[in-house]
Amino acid sequence: MINMTTMKKFRSIFVLTVIIVALFASGCMEKNLSAEQIAAQMMDKENNTRDYSYTMHMTSYFGGENKETESKTMFKKPNMIKSIVTESGKENQTIFVSDGKILWSYTPDTNTVTKMKISRASELTKNDYTNIISEFLNDTNVTVLSVENIDGRKTYLLETTPKENDGDYELIYKTKIWVDQETWMPLRYETYNGDGNRTMKLEIQDLKVNTGIPDSEFKFEIPEGANIVDMGEIKLPEELSLEEARKKASFKILTPDYLPEGYEFNSSMIYNNSQFSSESQISETVELTYTKDKAVINLAETVSKNQSSDATIMDKGEDIQINGIEGKYLSMGKTKLLTWKLGDVDLSLCASLEKDEMLKVAESILEEK
Repeated sequence: MINMTTMKKFRSIFVLTVIIVALFASGCMEKNLSAEQIAAQMMDKENNTRDYSYTMHMTSYFGGENKETESKTMFKKPNMIKSIVTESGKENQTIFVSDGKILWSYTPDTNTVTKMKISRASELTKNDYTNIISEFLNDTNVTVLSVENIDGRKTYLLETTPKENDGDYELIYKTKIWVDQETWMPLRYETYNGDGNRTMKLEIQDLKVNTGIPDSEFKFEIPEGANIVDMGEIKLPEELSLEEARKKASFKILTPDYLPEGYEFNSSMIYNNSQFSSESQISETVELTYTKDKAVINLAETVSKNQSSDATIMDKGEDIQINGIEGKYLSMGKTKLLTWKLGDVDLSLCASLEKDEMLKVAESILEEK
């Protein structure tokens, strides 16, 4: 079933691929191109692209474990998309399809079809191209490193790094891209965290542009006997002040009495899955964001009717004590995670702070009596 996390991941993979395809399918990449010339090439390619398709092999690396997926994706302007995702070791395929008005997903493991209408119909599938280019140029440095052979083909090896080093880049701090000199297709794409460890590898194959993909490709056929969950119109969470969040939340929001110097409250959001979950699995999350320039402290508080026993990345974390309460601590480069529980509230703290500062913030969050 789709939740907000799945939607974010789906959106991130799509935007990431749009950047790769547009930049390197433009047919021009030289060492002396300026950022403005790169932007012009990207915009020119976008203006002349009506549809495209590709196969993407992705390997993610975390905690000594590798996870492989393959996705076959089609996109057609203005906002039609179809993606078929296969995880390594699984025969069944997860399917996402949008005709620009309705987003369908099919989970074969449970034979469940989820249907949802989004208040902003193109939210998951729009290009946001002007914003993408602006962020790409403003936030990264692009360098041509060398010429290398990949599977017997000559490629340009390019590297991008953020212009500013802050917490937003610790999971994807540096990227390397190998671009085929003959076809100008990206043959490989790798990301690295702030410690220089590889976090993800993408290999794009069978890229086809402007082939005239028919609208019929984006019509979803419901599998026979599938359970259909109609989520209706899904409105994305809005940013709220702390006072507004306190009025709307179903539980008392906990806030830290201590913040590192310079950090201030920025915004909050409330996520509630009651619209598409069974009554026994309803949960509500309040997310509080504190910022200092571009640095971010994120505090998530969740109350659930039924606690899930599914394994998470935090299972690999270090056992810690927060005011005598058991918790978990995990470091991923400069990004640190803390999880613990106060009464019925599960808390998760994420920031690019030193461990002692993370603990100091966490210990200042006290359960109301």
